[in-house]
Amino acid sequence: MDGHMNRPFLHALLFLLLLCLTPLPAGAAGDGRYQAVVLHSAGASGGAGSISPKVFILDTREGHMWTWEQNARVKRRQGGRSFGDVLTYQGRLKVGSHAGQVIDERE
Repeated sequence: MDGHMNRPFLHALLFLLLLCLTPLPAGAAGDGRYQAVVLHSAGASGGAGSISPKVFILDTREGHMWTWEQNARVKRRQGGRSFGDVLTYQGRLKVGSHAGQVIDERE
């Protein structure tokens, strides 16, 4: 198996390992505060072993959300584009008072 084919898998494994080993604020370690879900529909296969995963990360205590993408298009400082890993802050969830409550509505 070619070393380039294993690279996406190794990057995803490294990310998950770092997520598990990163020190959390006091009281957050055992409560499952940070939850990560792989978004399967976001991954696109461009050839043998060329998978680009996307992960949704939720802070269940504060409501912050991020997406992490591997092999995403990024701008280079010298101009042009290349591919790299991107962590994007998606915003913060708003808490409602009951199930089914509409929090925000727009036309």
